[in-house]
This record gives sequence, structure tokens and C-alpha cells, in this order.
Amino acid sequence: MNNPRILVLPLYGIGDVLMTTPALRNIKEKIPSARVTCLHMSRATRDILIGNPNIDDNIHFPFLEAGRLRGARFLSGFRGRFDVAINFYPSNRKDYNIASFLSGCRIRMGHTYGMHNWRELNFLKNRTLPEDDQLHNVEENLRLLEFLGIKDPYAYPLEAFLAEEEDRAAGGWLLENGIDERTPLVGLHPGTSAFKEHVKRRWPPERFPRLIDGLCSVLADHRFLVFGGPEEAPLKKSITGNCAPSSRGRVHAVETPGIRQAAALVKRCGLFISNDSGLMHMAAAFQVPTVAVFGPTNPRWVSPWMCPSRIMGPAASCAPCFRYSPAPLRCRKRLDFKCLADMSAESVMMAALSLMGRDF
Repeated sequence: MNNPRILVLPLYGIGDVLMTTPALRNIKEKIPSARVTCLHMSRATRDILIGNPNIDDNIHFPFLEAGRLRGARFLSGFRGRFDVAINFYPSNRKDYNIASFLSGCRIRMGHTYGMHNWRELNFLKNRTLPEDDQLHNVEENLRLLEFLGIKDPYAYPLEAFLAEEEDRAAGGWLLENGIDERTPLVGLHPGTSAFKEHVKRRWPPERFPRLIDGLCSVLADHRFLVFGGPEEAPLKKSITGNCAPSSRGRVHAVETPGIRQAAALVKRCGLFISNDSGLMHMAAAFQVPTVAVFGPTNPRWVSPWMCPSRIMGPAASCAPCFRYSPAPLRCRKRLDFKCLADMSAESVMMAALSLMGRDF
């Protein structure tokens, strides 16, 4: 295909967007004449692609706030401007498929899904592959490139790009919080997206203070940064406030204006401990060794990609049970997410120290 104009349609999650970056790099390397436009429904996902050399246009439109009618009008304005629309994986929602159709692209690429496939209008795409339960989401995205004539794409790591001034600003944040820039850091993310009840895939928050206290006793020279968005401020306050008095002076709740400032601090960590979340994938993009805590979601699909890691869980025989669909997350066995509740702070601490090559 000569000089293709490619529209990458929105994905909701930060991690989902980061897991498209190996495919985006392959497109630019294999088809240098391609013009790639990424469309986002949230500012955060747009912001994590700022500086990415493999895209040409990076557009945000507030679909959720604007409503479907305004969103449809906006997408209709793209008709004739693009040749290819890509719904990267996972996008098993009718809104994404309608968006692909409204774009007017001759080629509309994506997957078919094992759950709610017809109900979510996946037939509106005309170049599809069936989802494969054995593949990572990055691999699912790379498979789609065969419709662009790209054979045997290279499985690159995830990528995020920061400007020098953003790195410097992270150093300034550390100094403002009494942390020398040479101090080794451990990052933790106790949150997740709240979309579709995904707060339920969080490891019980009361385990984090116990984990931090245990690590403080071994990593005497480290500081601990607790990450999360504005909506997670009470969660961060609870965790930092419930650490032992001997630990509290070394534990800091991270408050930043946006995702890029948080990313610059994640990049400085020597270890990251996280639920299955967008910040887990951000750590992977910076090759930060990561301990990832999984419950109902499947680590085979979304584990930290191509970075040093330890996978914790799921700690129940019925997990993982999550499938990509519009359905809210629920415990299918009505066991109140035993897959997470049965995971001890001690087991996560041992995994973290093992990943660091430390004794415990």
C-alpha cells in the first residue's frame, strides 16, 4: 500500500495504548510513507504518546463528555481523509466499531471476539482476525499488521518518550520532597482504572502498608513512592498513613499535574510494584523491574511486556476469569475475588526482593 493514511481509533486505557507502541513502530519502519493519526478519548492516553516519533498526529476528542451524536459528527468529518482504520486490541465495544465505520475508511481492521462478538457489531470491520487466548495483547496488535502487508513484525518493547525538561522536573520533585536524586526508589501503584468496576481487581489496599513496612526493614536506604491519579488520593493517604511510624518518613504519596509528570518519576524507580494497571505498563516501557499483582485478569494477555518482572497470582483455581467485553467485572464464582484476597504481603515482598537480587 503506497502512502497509506492510517487512523488509529481510541482505546480507553493507558496500558492498552502503550501496548500498541510496538505495532506503531513497525508501521513506520516498514511503511515510512504512512501517515499515522492516533485518536484518543482521554487526555491521559493522548499525553503518553506525546513525543512518539512513530505517529504524525495525536488528537484528543472528549467522546464520553460530548455524547454519541457529537462524537458521530466529529468522526463523520474524517470521511475521505483516511484509507485505513485500526481498532487495536482489545476493542470489543460497539462504540469502537461504529467509530471505524463512520470514519469512512475503505479498510477497517480489528479482531473478532469470543464473547458478545455480534452484539458489539464487530462485523462493521472488514479485515478481521479471531482473538487468540494464548497471545499477549502486544502480539495481538502485531498480528493485525498483516493487513498492511507487514510480514513477521518485530516484537519491540513498549515505548514512552519524555523530554529532558520533564526528567529534570522529576528531579526537582524529589528534592522538594526531601529525597536526594541518588536515593534508590521503589514505586507502588495500589490503584487501577475504575471503569467497568475494575476497582475490584485491586489487591486489598491494607496489604500495601504491611508490604512497605517489610521492605523498609530490608531496604534501609530506599524511599517509597505511592502513585495514583487524583481520584486515588484517599487510597494513597490511607496507605501512607497506615505504615508503621518507623516507615512513614520514607513513604511519599505522589501528586502530579498529569500522567507525564508521574511517568518521569516512574522512570526513576529501581523497582515497581503494581496491580494490573496502566502505570504497570508505563514501568515496563521504561524497563523498570516490575512485580505485577494479578487476580481476575489474565497475565498471559497483559503481563509487563519485555521487561524484568515477577508475576504474582492469581491465587485461586477459578482465575483468571475476565473476558474482553462491555460487561462490568464481577467474581464469577461469588468468592469475593479470592484470587486477590488470598495473596499475602509476605509473598509479594519475597518476589520483589528476589527480582532485586536481594536476600530476605
